[in-house]
Amino acid sequence: MKYMFLLTRGSWQENGSEEEIAQVFAKLEPWFAAKFANGTFVEGHQLQSPGTATTVVLEAGDSTLVDRPLLEAKEAIGGYVIVDVADLDAALAVVRSLPVPDGKVEVRPVLER
Repeated sequence: MKYMFLLTRGSWQENGSEEEIAQVFAKLEPWFAAKFANGTFVEGHQLQSPGTATTVVLEAGDSTLVDRPLLEAKEAIGGYVIVDVADLDAALAVVRSLPVPDGKVEVRPVLER
């Protein structure tokens, strides 16, 4: 079953020194590479900072552009991954092995048609 992980930007990304961020990415890169190599991760990308987002509001056949993320929240989405695992427990086990000091991950089943 496929799930989408929406990963927040952690405080380590927002407030960490360049050295601290580099240390986390030194752990993350091989972790992601292993998950892609064994087929757990189907697709995924890190996103640029929320300040680069443009939201398109569609209303009554017209569109308006807004220079901000779709959702205004305390946390910002830092990336996404599509995983293909047996069930929710397997998806949660993958998230729990994420080698970051903090952050949040929304795990949501993908509706496959």
